[in-house]
Amino acid sequence: MAGAAGAQAAAFTVGSGGGAYHGTIDLACDDLEVNGPLDAAGATFTGVGRVRIGAAGSIAAAGARIEVGAGWHNAAGPSGFTGASSTVALVGRCSIGNATDITGSTTFDTLSAAQAGQTLHLAAGSEQQVTGTLTLGNVTLWGQGGAAFLTLLPGGVQQIGAVSVSGVDASRGQRLAPTGQNGPGGGNAPGWFALAPAPGAVPVPSLGAWSLLLLSALTGLLGWRRKYLCIHP
Repeated sequence: MAGAAGAQAAAFTVGSGGGAYHGTIDLACDDLEVNGPLDAAGATFTGVGRVRIGAAGSIAAAGARIEVGAGWHNAAGPSGFTGASSTVALVGRCSIGNATDITGSTTFDTLSAAQAGQTLHLAAGSEQQVTGTLTLGNVTLWGQGGAAFLTLLPGGVQQIGAVSVSGVDASRGQRLAPTGQNGPGGGNAPGWFALAPAPGAVPVPSLGAWSLLLLSALTGLLGWRRKYLCIHP
């Protein structure tokens, strides 16, 4: 494999010694296993079953694109994946039952799950941060076994369709889908959708221009009457 050291194509595996790959490869639903530093700047990985980043692994993915179906598992934490202008696309191909499992905490530039009918299972306690663009198109997001976090950082852009969310907390970053509402089957979703009115709050009707003019006239008349009565008791 040109430009690769310690990497093999079948199940694309990078050992503890690390490796480099800058081309385009279709893994045909096999896994991308990374147990050392992988320099993948500008690379394109399609047909990935699962991305597995070990505790000592890392992917430097500036300008890269990774299309993954069944799962994204990052045991190295935020340092396990870096890359300006990179895209991780969660796609239906190679998924199991159209579902993608996400474990560990990762910071993405662009994260996309745009295929209608997908379900994203986010592990409890994990946090997926997005610095660039977050795209979600008619998908379901579930926190598995407790709250998971999905954070769009300040300056990031969101492109979100009709989503159903339960157990996924967005309150650490921008409010997500602020003009939308939770879809069927949705549940606890802090930091998502329009703010609900406070319990017991009564909406105050707004006044039109004529109403304001009339109120002003009545206020003036009341003031004049009080002044008149003071002068002419």
